[in-house]
Amino acid sequence: MAKITAVRCRPFASPRLPQLLVDVDTDDGFTGIGEAWWGIATPDSPAGLDAPFRPIQAAIEALLAPRCIGKDATDIQGLWFDLSDWSSRYGDGGIITMALSGIDLALWDLKGKRHGLPVAELLGGRAHDRVPAYASLPPLRTNEAVIRECRRAVAAGFRAIKLHEIEVDAVAAARDAVGRDVQLMVDVNGHFDTLDAIAFGRAIAPFDILWYEEPVRPMRNHDAISRVAQAQPLDLAAGENEYGLDDFARLIERDALRWLQPEITKIGGLTAALKVGALAELHNLALAPHNFRIGPSLYASIHWGFVSPATRWFELPWLPEGINAACGAVLPPIVDGGIALPDGPGFGLAL
Repeated sequence: MAKITAVRCRPFASPRLPQLLVDVDTDDGFTGIGEAWWGIATPDSPAGLDAPFRPIQAAIEALLAPRCIGKDATDIQGLWFDLSDWSSRYGDGGIITMALSGIDLALWDLKGKRHGLPVAELLGGRAHDRVPAYASLPPLRTNEAVIRECRRAVAAGFRAIKLHEIEVDAVAAARDAVGRDVQLMVDVNGHFDTLDAIAFGRAIAPFDILWYEEPVRPMRNHDAISRVAQAQPLDLAAGENEYGLDDFARLIERDALRWLQPEITKIGGLTAALKVGALAELHNLALAPHNFRIGPSLYASIHWGFVSPATRWFELPWLPEGINAACGAVLPPIVDGGIALPDGPGFGLAL
């Protein structure tokens, strides 16, 4: 038994990429590092640069952390169920689940460090030697910037790129910039209503798009997602804004997706992710874990992806020159368009 002695938040305020790390200490001298969801950057908010994650930090410090003190850090499943059941009184999903995710990831990292093993090995070992990775570009909104960053990503070794653009000519510019040998995905972050989402999917289809992501708002409107899937030719990807197993089950039942994209910092951490991965495998869906921060959550997603037979892609955040991860982490090496499992105990990331 290793008793939890402290649960601490390490916030990293940033105008573009805020992060909220979570440390869990035990009485035998180990510390696990996790990451909660980071919120939506609001650089002009009078509330300050820490405003995006402040509610999640408060949920950790005021609600979940006190319940962890003195508990056995090795009993990850038991603690997850206790925190999940108790915190459900504050609502299912949302901020509470984001807070739980950070603690859960820290516990898994801690367990790996205590045993001197990568987390993937604790989970039974890898199902892949290497997994393809794509460069996930931020919204750029000018064709010049799209072309520049696509070419930078290809030069860095990527063979697939995801755009966050909402104009057809931006997608066309990207395809012209990288040629036909590089895979392209397009994520519109729920920008369109149903009719416009259908029209946009039809318009970008000639540019050989691997998937069309989060096409419609609200992003958890499963009926609308299904209608878009039926009315345009591209395979759809979604899942980053779902929370519980029941949410994913309802989404999958619509038979509208080819690619499932859970966000490990929104669903309850690795403990929940393993269950979602099993659901994807059961329904023969390709798993492409969602993540747009370079830090513990990315490395946790990589370990999860390597143990799931359903995994087909990893999302790696691509940052324009001069912008770095707020917490100081760096991307894993890209080799032949993919990544290997990080070395080292836990998630293999020291911060």
